[in-house]
Amino acid sequence: MHEIEKDGIIISDLYAAFLPEHQIAIVSDLHIGYEGVLQREGVMIPKYQKKILMERIEKIIERFEPRLLIINGDFKHEFGKNLRQEWNEAIELLNFIKSKTDVLLIRGNHDNFLKTIASKAGVRVVESYKVDEITIFHGHKDMEGRRKIIGHEHPSVSLRDAIGAIIKLPCFLISEHIVVLPALSPLASGTDVTTTEKEDYLSPVLKREDIKKFEIYAIADNLLFFSTIGKVRQVL
Repeated sequence: MHEIEKDGIIISDLYAAFLPEHQIAIVSDLHIGYEGVLQREGVMIPKYQKKILMERIEKIIERFEPRLLIINGDFKHEFGKNLRQEWNEAIELLNFIKSKTDVLLIRGNHDNFLKTIASKAGVRVVESYKVDEITIFHGHKDMEGRRKIIGHEHPSVSLRDAIGAIIKLPCFLISEHIVVLPALSPLASGTDVTTTEKEDYLSPVLKREDIKKFEIYAIADNLLFFSTIGKVRQVL
């Protein structure tokens, strides 16, 4: 399956959630400029992330035709000043999205100095966004809300194949009142839900939850349901 609806929220194999009643698509954790930071640390990799991000966003817009695309935190990667790669790629990506639909940025923990970039592109930056009973925020700190859509955790599930190789798949985590988005960035691997203990999760939102009851929906060629975290950990 390519998407599934959970209590009015559609999750998809495009790394995005969609609110059909409001025509709002939501992605998280793009980490623009990640390659530049890695290169400064001596890890030399080609700068390919922007191309993948643009392709993924274009597919989201083509499938759902949202009136608004919300980027739910960590649009950029560097904590400190805006790197040249971040500045150039961020402006290009925001202009690309604006040519197709409206865009809103929610501040994440990596998004220091984001308003400088956003104002250049004419895009608003907010701490959270509320739609009916749903509060959308990054997740590096908790906020009030009966239902919540967060990012920050970069959840993934690790599987071992027949010859012993480990495959790591990004995933959604779903409970009765929380949706955790996978990272849109192909470089941000994040938390392995098959091995990470509750106290080691990044988000304070999840540290207070019974994490074993969250359902796993992994992204491969389509959307794969893996049961709950608790049940998956019993068999792996």
